[in-house]
Amino acid sequence: MTVFEQVRPGLFSGRLEVEDTCFTVIVGQEGAMVVDTGSHPHVGTNLRHDISQTFEVPLTHVVLTHGHWDHSFGTPAFSDLQFLAHENYPLDVQCLENQAQAQVHNLSLDTLPTPTALISSIKFVDLGDQPVEIAYLGQAHSRSDLVLGLPKQQGFIVGDLVDCSPPQCDETSSLHGWVQVLDVLYTWMKPDTLLLPGHGRILDVGDLTHFRSGLAALWDQTQWAHNQGIPVGEIYDHSDLQWPWDRETAKKAITVAYQELTASLL
Repeated sequence: MTVFEQVRPGLFSGRLEVEDTCFTVIVGQEGAMVVDTGSHPHVGTNLRHDISQTFEVPLTHVVLTHGHWDHSFGTPAFSDLQFLAHENYPLDVQCLENQAQAQVHNLSLDTLPTPTALISSIKFVDLGDQPVEIAYLGQAHSRSDLVLGLPKQQGFIVGDLVDCSPPQCDETSSLHGWVQVLDVLYTWMKPDTLLLPGHGRILDVGDLTHFRSGLAALWDQTQWAHNQGIPVGEIYDHSDLQWPWDRETAKKAITVAYQELTASLL
């Protein structure tokens, strides 16, 4: 049975046991919205069943914070709803990790439902005295990251843009863009603003500042090394550089940032 934790009135969150991915349910007077659907169709099916048993208003919308598999593979269970995602979602859903996980779970990416509306920049949804402001701030953790603002609850749903764990990077990421996106998000924060992430506990402005500082250190030091002509494979062990987080996280981020820097020169 899914556990729904009331974060603030009209705002509920929980964790899905498979992959420990978080979901959010926003409840208005006329309808409800679920944000992220889990890592497998059966996870989404169970989540939808438990939502229907818990809340009196109908579920009307599903929104994906981004296209990575652990947030999106449960979406077939919600295919009859208004499905909102960023316009780069169709691109991100075909990323290498998604392809690998689809094989592991014996799924076809072609069976995932198509969004009923693709968001390019901003979208407003009213669930009945419950406004939801959805915005794309740029490529960051992925090419399809969405931030959902909840003015009544003074909170933001941020997917994997902010985390209490090390950042995860792949070919859909932009380290430079990620830092810039968090700078924008910081300007919206107040001392009591909550951040609902894609994994782990609920976060605050202090967590955002800490996470942003680590990403900036990864980007700035890789940029310096790139400008010095240091080969990517030698950057992590360079004696003049110190890295946040663990070796595997840092080396993956260095590779992504180095490729980004090299592409900017072409």
